[in-house]
Amino acid sequence: MKLRFFVISIVVILISCSEKKSQKIITAAAYHWKSSYKPTEALLQKVDQAHICKQYIRFFDIDLDQESSSPIPKSLIRFKKRPQSEIVPVIYITNRTFKDANSLLPKDLAQKAAKKINEIAENNAIDFRAVQIDCDWTKSTAKSYFDFLEEFKRGFSNDIQFSVTLRLHQIKFKEQTGVPPVSRGTLMLYNMGDWTNIETPNSLFDPQIIDQYIHRIPEYPLALDIALPIYTQIIVYRNNQFFTYLKNASIIDLQKEFDLKKGDKTNQYICTIDKEYRSKSFRKGDIFRAEKASYANLIKVKKAMKQRITNKEMEIILYHLDEKSFENFSQRQIRQLVKN
Repeated sequence: MKLRFFVISIVVILISCSEKKSQKIITAAAYHWKSSYKPTEALLQKVDQAHICKQYIRFFDIDLDQESSSPIPKSLIRFKKRPQSEIVPVIYITNRTFKDANSLLPKDLAQKAAKKINEIAENNAIDFRAVQIDCDWTKSTAKSYFDFLEEFKRGFSNDIQFSVTLRLHQIKFKEQTGVPPVSRGTLMLYNMGDWTNIETPNSLFDPQIIDQYIHRIPEYPLALDIALPIYTQIIVYRNNQFFTYLKNASIIDLQKEFDLKKGDKTNQYICTIDKEYRSKSFRKGDIFRAEKASYANLIKVKKAMKQRITNKEMEIILYHLDEKSFENFSQRQIRQLVKN
């Protein structure tokens, strides 16, 4: 009997040690996606309490200028406060920037983009050890985008790490879209549904859509991190067609503004008055769809991702760093979203 108990105890210990050995190392981060960096002390305290030790800060966008049809930087960041945590500069580049690009464009654009990042960092006394590029490239733009990345990396010291954002379709169809020439990718787990379609239940976050793509995650050759949404958005339809969307808007506040009444579907509301709001003319009968990711679904997807991502060290990045987003969840829930 004693021998049997001893053997069982050894097996339990070995299993426990094996689980600890295979357990992922999770670190927490958050995206900052505003043009002015000035988070409140209350928000920074919440970030600190959640052990979020890194901020991915969007430095600027790159898009085609309508008049010159040339790529230009837009919405450059202004630092009203110096970041105290580890910083990763991010630039967002529209996919159309790389369409019909001649052979000189990716190289020239990469050199200018790298120079601009270094200038912003130097002017604001910001040190960084990594850079991220956000672009929803396609099969037709892959070569130009990848050429850009290769040249872009030459604009920094050898110890800088490079990552890109990834969408689910780029994971599932990697043979068509290609794999970027970097060491790491962040899988953006939001804005995956057709937001223009009034019949879409939730374009911001849908675990059922995610489930259709994640079976190929273990095959992907880059180390992967994930980005989870904690913000909400309101999409407005007129005559069953997409009209506009409202960021950082609470459906509770909008109910007061528009005297909204409940629609037939769970997250739909109907405008009962004509009103000007945020430089837009809203009409009686417009349909408002309130979209958010529930805590339960975020935890479910996080668990599924941890099981499929093969790299031992993984970041969970919350989108994004502002008061309203962090108010959507309790402090305990925020901590649970980014912990192991």
